[in-house]
Amino acid sequence: MSLTQAQLAAVRHREGNLQLIACAGSGKTEVVARHIAGLLTPSDAGGAGLLPRNIIAFTFTEKAAAELRQRTIERCAEAMSELVGAAEMYIGTIHGFCLELLRSEVPQFLKYDVLNETQQTLFVDRSSARCGLTATSTLQGRQLRRYIDTRVYIDALGLLREAQVDRATLQQISIADGLDSYSALLHEKGYLDYSSILQEAVRALTSDSAVRARLAERLRVVIVDEYQDVNPIQEQLVSQLHALGAAVRVVGDDDQTIYQWRGSDARNILTFEARYDARSIRLEDNFRSSPGVTDVARLVIEKNPVRLAKAMRSADRQTHEVGDIVALQFSSPDEEADYVARTCRALHGTMIREGDSDRAISWSDMAVLIRITNMAEPIRAALERQGIPVVSVGLGSLFDTPEAEASRQLFYLMAGQAEVVDVVTAWTAANLGIEPSLIGQAVQEAEIRRTRMTTEDQDVRFSVYNIQRQFIGFLERLGLREEMIPGGRGAVVFYNLAKFSQAISDFEAIYFHSRPMQKYESFAGFLRHQAEQVYDQSTGTEERLVAVDAVQILTIHRAKGLQWPAVFVPQLVKNRFPPAGRGGMSVWHLVPAQSVEGQSRYLGSDEDERRLFYVAVTRSQKHLHMTTAPTPGSKRNVKPSIFWYDVLESRYVRRTPQDLSGRPRGAPQARSAIADVRLSFSDMRYFFECPYQFKMRTLYGFNAPLDEALGYGKSLHDALAELHMRAIAGEAVDASWVQGLVDRHLRVPYAYPSLRETMREAAMRTVAAYIDARQSEFPHLEFSEKAIELNLGNGVSVAGRIDLVRRRDSGDVAIVDLKSNERAQAEALTESQLHIYALGYRELTGKNADFVETYELDHQRRKARSVDNDLIRDVTERIHRTAKALRDNDFAPAPEATRCATCDFGRLCSAADGVRTPQ
Repeated sequence: MSLTQAQLAAVRHREGNLQLIACAGSGKTEVVARHIAGLLTPSDAGGAGLLPRNIIAFTFTEKAAAELRQRTIERCAEAMSELVGAAEMYIGTIHGFCLELLRSEVPQFLKYDVLNETQQTLFVDRSSARCGLTATSTLQGRQLRRYIDTRVYIDALGLLREAQVDRATLQQISIADGLDSYSALLHEKGYLDYSSILQEAVRALTSDSAVRARLAERLRVVIVDEYQDVNPIQEQLVSQLHALGAAVRVVGDDDQTIYQWRGSDARNILTFEARYDARSIRLEDNFRSSPGVTDVARLVIEKNPVRLAKAMRSADRQTHEVGDIVALQFSSPDEEADYVARTCRALHGTMIREGDSDRAISWSDMAVLIRITNMAEPIRAALERQGIPVVSVGLGSLFDTPEAEASRQLFYLMAGQAEVVDVVTAWTAANLGIEPSLIGQAVQEAEIRRTRMTTEDQDVRFSVYNIQRQFIGFLERLGLREEMIPGGRGAVVFYNLAKFSQAISDFEAIYFHSRPMQKYESFAGFLRHQAEQVYDQSTGTEERLVAVDAVQILTIHRAKGLQWPAVFVPQLVKNRFPPAGRGGMSVWHLVPAQSVEGQSRYLGSDEDERRLFYVAVTRSQKHLHMTTAPTPGSKRNVKPSIFWYDVLESRYVRRTPQDLSGRPRGAPQARSAIADVRLSFSDMRYFFECPYQFKMRTLYGFNAPLDEALGYGKSLHDALAELHMRAIAGEAVDASWVQGLVDRHLRVPYAYPSLRETMREAAMRTVAAYIDARQSEFPHLEFSEKAIELNLGNGVSVAGRIDLVRRRDSGDVAIVDLKSNERAQAEALTESQLHIYALGYRELTGKNADFVETYELDHQRRKARSVDNDLIRDVTERIHRTAKALRDNDFAPAPEATRCATCDFGRLCSAADGVRTPQ
């Protein structure tokens, strides 16, 4: 790709801070990747000669990080013969960086688990008094209520930690005490939530001189993508890194600030040039959209009064034809939806310019972008009436699907809140291809287990009636198999059942230590009152590595960063886009508005909505259909949106339906969008053992039942990681460290008290024995817990960590994998795993390892072997075959009697039936 003068200037920038104003479709990912490659190119070849460890690049999402990472590796390969240590360059989200910082620099955080939003809600509900929820009042004096006000309380706690807050104004405000109570309980239980990850990382950066010194030695450049969306605490992090000596290069567009309700502050990018004494470069050429699309977008966004000066223009990579852009009024949403469906069918097979050739548009080249989720239903129904495949991304509750509702009914039964006939009816209605007699038998068995549980309630351990085990066991007793589900629905059904499995895991992570009946009753309450708002139904589109060929319906917020040849923006109606203000409880009933600097931006404005509409328009490459229709029976949703009249100013917009029948056509062909494949070592292990097991665990997302001993192995590894870290820093390892290491890192949250004490004693014996046995080796350690990433070309990478790298007395390098249990693993699999580590060490250092070694901590026994180049070639080929299988959706089972007998999901796999020993 040839670059414009502005792009070249950005790529070649070397010294000082930089503000890169990147209009929509301006090729910013390519520019940033080439900029990083230039920084890493040796200075004698025109680069800056930096090392990968000198660079941090923040992206807004993991998906964006994967794309930038792969693009950067490709550009580096073009610019230089070899890039050593790429894994030490951080490319990822700010939250990911902060978590990595805490775990690598502040040992106490190694054992902390991260609560997702659902688990956080459950955590606060379960400990509502100790978390401060029920002791907190609104500013008007009403006491907060458990369950009802939990989410607002959590949002207020996040606001206080991430916003710029005047603490003096919070005196005598009860939410301030609630924050103290909640934070103390998080630390007591060993948890981080998303806000505390940022808060603790900034605290470490500002108060720990050793952490600051190590980062100052390492960092040279910090790159921040989507800079317009950073919030105050994220800006504080960037500022702190800059204070350590790093140049800051930000990339963004104030016109695309769409997350202000989460604290994003456009003022950061508006004032960056002056605050950081930065050079500013504008990328104004849009390589994505036609002149007609960019004209509409310009007319919309230029009406915002406060914005950076820029003039987006089409680079003419996409042609405009009369009729590509349409704005129409209809009499009802149903008539509007029918128009969308008819137009999708008319566009199917028409030609779109792609690079230097043309391609016929397929269903997946079209998207309907909505402002409010309830706009989706009439359009989805109209597309289905036309026989057009459609997926609704992130819309609709999981429990709108019959299989999830049937699962919910099962646990209402287990809680004594449903009858056997209700559950049988629900599973029969799900139409999963199951024999009716098997449904009846499985439900009767569940009822028997419930009855037994009520009599044993006080006499069994917490784990005996594990919810996940009951769920997987029920599916097994049904004889459920993916391939038996009629109508080709097997994959989608399994995605939804796996999402229900995730709901169980979220719940049990917090409620594991409950008496069985109390646990099941609480779980039923969670399913009835909270889960519906938390879990979306799955279409499989977001999980798959290859796209489903279907029209997508999604919200504009979800569409950020994506593009389609044809985009529909319906329901441009006053009070729907922009939407009318919502009533009800909000954080501002708990937090005084005057305490938060820039509080008004959290409330949203017409200017913010204009930015959102601009984002919707600029997702289109060529075809753009904007429509409006009054809502029947409504007095508020009648007139067109304020943006409607902006659109009509464009000379490219047609006001009548267009005849597309004369357009050149071809055989519809979905865009070739092979995803970058980034695998973890655990992914590789599961896939090498059995591809179908990988599919169940990693792709679908089924969770194994929680085990009471879960966490012991990680605790041991964390204790030894700190030991190794201190040894590498030059401290003399001493046996007196043992108790402190174990007590600091032992985290076995599901263990009953006597088991926890047993594991504590075992850990102390193991660490003491390890120190005694390996004392002479500690001065020879090179790396501990070292991140590695193998980039194998063709978009394939493997990421993970090497436990330990040690030099022998002979000077040979040994890569050590610490094993804390005797889990059976095939020798060939162990060999593959160790040789992936050897490949990783070569990428990290540019040198070859001499030995790979398994060290069994339970017996203080090592198994060393020399590195075998034939095995390295073999494992590389296996990884590439794995990536191809993922892209081809090929997960053929690899049945083997012993492995199938111990697999958590072996009884949901037809292939395992043939090798399993009859019961």
